[in-house]
Amino acid sequence: MKISDILENAIEEKLNHVKLTELKQYASQLSEKYMYQERTGDTLLNTEIEALAYSIMRMPATYGAVYTALKHTLERIDGNIQSVLDIGAGTGAATWAISELLDTKNIQCFEREQVMLELGKSFMNQNPKLKDISWDYMDIVEDDLDVKADLVVTSYMLNEIKPENRKDVINKLIKSSNHIILIIEPGTPEGFQNIKEVQKRAIENNLYIIAPCTFQGVCPLPNEDWCHSIVRMERTKVHKVLKSADLPYEDEKFSYIAISKEKCDNSGTRILRHPMIEKGKITLKVCHNGEIEDMIVTKKDKELFKMVKKKKCGDWI
Repeated sequence: MKISDILENAIEEKLNHVKLTELKQYASQLSEKYMYQERTGDTLLNTEIEALAYSIMRMPATYGAVYTALKHTLERIDGNIQSVLDIGAGTGAATWAISELLDTKNIQCFEREQVMLELGKSFMNQNPKLKDISWDYMDIVEDDLDVKADLVVTSYMLNEIKPENRKDVINKLIKSSNHIILIIEPGTPEGFQNIKEVQKRAIENNLYIIAPCTFQGVCPLPNEDWCHSIVRMERTKVHKVLKSADLPYEDEKFSYIAISKEKCDNSGTRILRHPMIEKGKITLKVCHNGEIEDMIVTKKDKELFKMVKKKKCGDWI
């Protein structure tokens, strides 16, 4: 998967006004901050060049994660989505992905970092389909969310918020949705703990889990384990330069949860770890209707074997 050509061109246009060596320096500093700095809710970037470095490094991965999670969600429900809120929109990666899957122009982006908000708007001005999307300043921790939409999306935001503020933020997201809430977090043990907290709040509020869970209940995985999906994103040339990368792609691991205010059936079988392919058999760790199981598929099951061989962590079978 890759970001749209329009977005890639919009980002590259901004590169005409900066030195690549300087941009690479800011990219390295941002990586250090996001990897090692304690999450206090404070801003991690302040300048346009930092926002540009962030967009090059993170927009493709965020785009891919949101696209994949939303696609899985839409495959499991019958929903008429006419309006969307993108909360903590950053530079707009989630909205670019959403616009590929939903035919609605009624999307509102909210972001607290002014430099990211302005950069995101400038990217969308290059796309006739997105140039009229509204952008507004909002700090989800401090401000009331006094608008509602059919779909509320937030990506990689809860992990940036102080733990003591997350319950209130999750409640705000739930309250602002007419139908569906989709939350994406890093595919790490810490990110998955945030997802489990959302799951807990959903159950407490008598809401329904759409995906990726395969039952309506508390996750049965032990605390030392975690659930995630993977999307492979094609790297742009400048992305490879900023990350000093040789591979033409990047694998983004992410955890997510989609919940609904309407009853839904989320039963099924989902792969929890990358399939172990051996000669004549494939071993899988799966979540089947809420039960964690080991599953072995052999060549005797020709069609199933052929299908499972193409699957990856996070897919349904």
